[in-house]
Order: sequence, then C-alpha cells, then structure tokens
Amino acid sequence: MLSFKKASLADMRLYFEWANDSIVREQSYNSGTIDLENHESWFKSKLSDTSCMMLIFENEENLKVGQIRIQKENDSDALIGISIALEHRGKSYGKEMLEMATDFFLQLNPNFTINAFIKETNLSSKYVFEKAGFKFNLMMKYENFNSFHYIKIKQYENR
Repeated sequence: MLSFKKASLADMRLYFEWANDSIVREQSYNSGTIDLENHESWFKSKLSDTSCMMLIFENEENLKVGQIRIQKENDSDALIGISIALEHRGKSYGKEMLEMATDFFLQLNPNFTINAFIKETNLSSKYVFEKAGFKFNLMMKYENFNSFHYIKIKQYENR
C-alpha cells in the first residue's frame, strides 16, 4: 500500500539521484546526465509552478519508492512522467502510483487529458501505463523518437 505527498525542497537531492539513474536516463527523451546546478534550478522552478504537480510516493515502511510529475501544458492537456527508485523496481508500484496520481490530478482537473509519451523500446513502461488505465492513442514521433502516445481522462460513473 502506497501513500503520496507533494514534493518539497527537501526532496531535491533524491529526485536528482533518481533522475540520473542510468536506466531512467536511457528511457528519457533527453538522455544526457543532469548536473546538480541545473537540476536545483529546475526543481525549484517546478515546485513554485502552479501548473506542475510533483508527487513523491512512499511504501508501508515509509521508504520513498518513486515520483510522478504531471505538468499542465495548456487548458486541457497535461503531460505525465514517472520514475521508480532502482531498489523498488519490479514490485508492482508503477501501476498503483499512476492510478493514485492520475485519480488525484483528475479530481482536481476533471476536464484534462493526461498524455504519456513512451519510447517504442520501453515496453515495461508501456505495459504499466496500460494496466493503470491509460488508453493507446497512436504511434508517433515525439522528441525525434518513435513513441507510443497514451491518454487518460476522467472516468464518469454510470448512474
């Protein structure tokens, strides 16, 4: 069972370590190593950006297992990104994290579409997004890579 909170300045170093993990870099659209000075500036700007939601997830042992960032791109579209700490991969946290984060975001922003772009080679992320209720939209070039485009919208209950 996971819980989440909004990221704070105290989480900056952890995000930096997670972002520079070799597998995270490989699957990112910008695969270069991130330097601490640029990360610190970026992190502080995202914390103060009201169009950005940064969530950090903890397991039942209060260990931080990963993060999700949802960035509003305009008045109806948001972009999602996820990373899971190396030592917590393969424990099925991704699906739960995506469900919790998207449900939380869509409760606050019910008219938004959450977009996920996943490199064609990143099949593990593709499957996790599908399990978390994202629907395949199309294959496309995104940031010069062949990519899956998945979307998630608020589900309305039948009454």
